[in-house]
Amino acid sequence: MALLQGNLNALSCFEAASNLDGENPQVWYRQGLAFFEYGSEEGKEKALLVASKNLKIATQLDPTFFEAWVAWGNVLLQLGRFHEEHHYLLEAKDKYQKALDYSAKQPKEMLAELYWDYGIVWAEISKHSGEALDVRLAIDAFQTSKTFQESLSAEFLNDCGNAYLEMGLLINDSRLYIQAIEHLKKSVEITPRYFDGWMSLAEGYSQLYINTLDERYVTKASNAYAKAAKMSPRDPDVWLSWGQLLGESGKNTSDPKSLRLSIEKCARANQLESDDPLIISQWVESLATLGLATGRLDLLVEAEQKVIKATDHYPDDPDLWHAYGICLTALGRYYEDGEYYEMAIEKLQYGLSIDRSDPELWHALGLTHKYYADLTNDDDLIERASRFLARAMSLKPSCPALLFDSACSLLQFSEILDDVPSLEQSVVLFEMLLHTHRDNILHHPEWLFKYACALEWLGDTTDEDKHFTRAIEIYSHILLIDPDFADIHHRLGLCYVQLGHSTCEAEYYKRAIHFYRLAIRQNEENDQVWLDWGVCLINLAHHTLDTEFMHQLYMDAEEKISQAGKLGNTGAYYTLACLYSILGRSYEAMELIYKALQARALPTIDELLDDDWLEYLRATPAFANFLTALEAKLQQTREE
Repeated sequence: MALLQGNLNALSCFEAASNLDGENPQVWYRQGLAFFEYGSEEGKEKALLVASKNLKIATQLDPTFFEAWVAWGNVLLQLGRFHEEHHYLLEAKDKYQKALDYSAKQPKEMLAELYWDYGIVWAEISKHSGEALDVRLAIDAFQTSKTFQESLSAEFLNDCGNAYLEMGLLINDSRLYIQAIEHLKKSVEITPRYFDGWMSLAEGYSQLYINTLDERYVTKASNAYAKAAKMSPRDPDVWLSWGQLLGESGKNTSDPKSLRLSIEKCARANQLESDDPLIISQWVESLATLGLATGRLDLLVEAEQKVIKATDHYPDDPDLWHAYGICLTALGRYYEDGEYYEMAIEKLQYGLSIDRSDPELWHALGLTHKYYADLTNDDDLIERASRFLARAMSLKPSCPALLFDSACSLLQFSEILDDVPSLEQSVVLFEMLLHTHRDNILHHPEWLFKYACALEWLGDTTDEDKHFTRAIEIYSHILLIDPDFADIHHRLGLCYVQLGHSTCEAEYYKRAIHFYRLAIRQNEENDQVWLDWGVCLINLAHHTLDTEFMHQLYMDAEEKISQAGKLGNTGAYYTLACLYSILGRSYEAMELIYKALQARALPTIDELLDDDWLEYLRATPAFANFLTALEAKLQQTREE
């Protein structure tokens, strides 16, 4: 007691006791306990080393001294936590195992405490090792401790829940997050004002959101953070963690409200701790994402200014370089300027030079290349995007946002390069995403939409009707989830047209026309829908025996294609030329062929020669002269 009160005269008493009865393990044990309690106070950690020496002597004098082994383990565990040194934790684990060897006939309360401590030390070891086996051993120890407890404390449930949470993080299994949450909910039910319990519960819901993208978990996590913030309003970690959650949600849903709330939380955290790079990086990311989502350049500029200043102060922080890359990518998308993408790539690569194991940096690098490829249609960029996203997936498997982005990147790569293996891999990833996260499909119709697009493209490349049929099923399912989903009617129309081509059945073209009509009601300014509708009408006319109806279909097609041209679709020139060729209006057809050439919307010479719809026009001298002149010009260009 005197030592705990700061009376150092107690040390001489300890020395006298050990001199009088130095062979008594109880003397060394009690001294060890006293130094342990004294050293557990902040600033007095050196006393823990003395405690460890005393307890070592106690166990040497009595190797079966159960309480001394437990106390020695506790001292080493405390040292490991204070100094963040792995070897202390391993030594603590060994001492607890020794205590277990001599635990027979010990009371339940002692065994419950021992297994609890044993679980804690394995949990701490796992943070250094990153091994799922170590977390599993922690969970097993906690479960054993439960069997010796009549009633579970809030602190125990929190430790147990955090072990399940850590296991979930290591193996990306939502079921473990749910188990963690069950323990953590009980923890705060037992002690409603338990700050650590609310923070752990909020973290559990946050991780479950990241692993499922189910927005309901954002609400639950926010409620838990609100409870924690009320209890400890000056803790910056509360506001930062809350801001990170809202920033992630806002990014995934493009929701300005969530992003504004994220910015508010980050600003609050920054007021409490202005020199934390993690706070600044999240603040920058949320500002940049909100600026892009709302078209506000001032927010993008503010984000850039913050991150430039922060990287000058903390040049070795990879999170800041990640935020810098996100900011520059947002500016690239805002201005549609490739220079910003190149600068973003440079910053992200610098971040990776600091930490190559960060999946968020690889993910951002992949997306930046993808957006750059969208702008330039560069096959090298989209190939790199797919490679970087695959690297991110290897570091963070089963993450739904990452799976979706990777699948979309491979789909885009296959479209640019006409690469079937990439398309097939894209389909595999979409199917993995939909299978793994099938409980959340209703909340993410965009997953189904892109999967159906991939199947549609697979049908185009393989000429297999089953892919179009499956795509139609999925598009129809999306209509049930969200009848106003963008471009859904258009895609259904395209699928039915493809089935019409392969089966030569007019009914499919009629179904396509129905969906094109719905698509135009949804967006009258969509020039591509008008053009595709016109092409569909021409195809239906070719499968019609009624001359009057055929003529009407051609007139309707002319109207639709002309409307596409009025809306700026340059492909309308060539398509309308084909229609006029079918109708024998060769002079008008040739005028449109020249316009298509000027607009750079003319197909290759081989396609011009193979197109059945140009059969009448190809027989005219005007087309022959045009083709001769075109070939001569192309030859001259090659020679130059």
